[in-house]
Amino acid sequence: MNRRDFIKAGAVATGTVLTSFPLTAKQDKIKLAILGTGNWGTEVILKSALACQKFEIVALCDVNAAALNRASSIAAALGGAQLQLFSDYRKMYEMKGLEAVAIATPTHWHALQFIAACANGLHVFLEKPISYDIREGQAMLEAHLQAKNIVQVDFPRVMTDINSSIKSAIEGGEVGKIFQVTANINHHEGELIEKAIPSTFDFDAFCGPASKSNFLCEGGDIPMWRSQYNFSRGIMFDWGIHYIHNARQVMGLDVPDHVMAIGGITRNKSHDNPDHLEVHYDFNGLPVCWSHKTWGYTSPLASHDYGIYYYGDKGTIFAGDMGWEMYPLDGGPKVVRGDIRFNPANPEVWQKYLDMTTALLQEFAAGIMENSHARITNTLQEAFRTTATVIYGDMAYRLKSDLSIDKATMTILNNREAQNLMKRSYRFPYHHPYPA
Repeated sequence: MNRRDFIKAGAVATGTVLTSFPLTAKQDKIKLAILGTGNWGTEVILKSALACQKFEIVALCDVNAAALNRASSIAAALGGAQLQLFSDYRKMYEMKGLEAVAIATPTHWHALQFIAACANGLHVFLEKPISYDIREGQAMLEAHLQAKNIVQVDFPRVMTDINSSIKSAIEGGEVGKIFQVTANINHHEGELIEKAIPSTFDFDAFCGPASKSNFLCEGGDIPMWRSQYNFSRGIMFDWGIHYIHNARQVMGLDVPDHVMAIGGITRNKSHDNPDHLEVHYDFNGLPVCWSHKTWGYTSPLASHDYGIYYYGDKGTIFAGDMGWEMYPLDGGPKVVRGDIRFNPANPEVWQKYLDMTTALLQEFAAGIMENSHARITNTLQEAFRTTATVIYGDMAYRLKSDLSIDKATMTILNNREAQNLMKRSYRFPYHHPYPA
């Protein structure tokens, strides 16, 4: 099952979704536009925003007319109001009365679309990773600071009690001192095939600031952008970022001091992101490691193919998306909290995942109505730190070089080649938002 099928079928695990809260400061529904009507933008954000009952979806935008029309039909079937449809987000941002936008486009577009939303006074529900490079993220932080808008970043896994209960167990000494954290995903990724560009798809606009590439799909006629370095940095960047974000929350981490990596492409040569990767982060002396294999490897415990290990001197915790287990060092019985299995096809599990996104959108609505980030779980600042962490890991892999990071400036110390990768080149006529 590829990630596109995973989104269609449902997502992961069982657990407790944090309860919502009443909204009091503003009574009218918030006028929301959705930018990017692919599977996630349509099947998750659109449906969750309508379920939230705090938003009126007034517009949709996509460069794929077929996806745009499909999303419009789904919104209408779910009782949504009359929608305006756009192929150019800049025109959509000029809509009279528009208050907020959910940005669910490929990562290479996030910076320009986010900064333009800030300039138009819009609140933003933003997909992760927040940016393709470090300098984009810094420009986004500055735009957010100037606009003083409400921003929520879409890390839905934090909307359960998993992180907080693991943190409590660690702080309570149940597994002793944590000496290492390791996150992994072992997930088969399909082959990419070049196809003709459909007449309904504006691929030049899709590429945007990224250099023009071939139209590569994994079946169907939708480009599999997550597998192409032009648009994304691969599975750790796009999917594993959730686990890095969770580990940072549980352990109270900032950004790493040092990063080293090794990996490559050994089997799936249709991709240009690594099909196996090992990254070692040093967070002020705590090693946090990442591992992935995308060519069919299954671990001895298949239930451990997706998740995070917290290694303590009295025991080990393994956390899935919606459950965790603890294995005492003394051989005592394991402690089970929820279900650690990756089980995307279960409709009940899928509904729980939608509920998590709905809870994030409820926080977003409350922030807008109260003009406050007090209820926002995933601020842009925290999401920037997590995004920067996975970017540093990819940089270390591509440079085959250990990186030392100046956390005050986010720059790479004593490595000119790495410093040059902090800011990617943009295709003309687009301009990188970070000042020269």
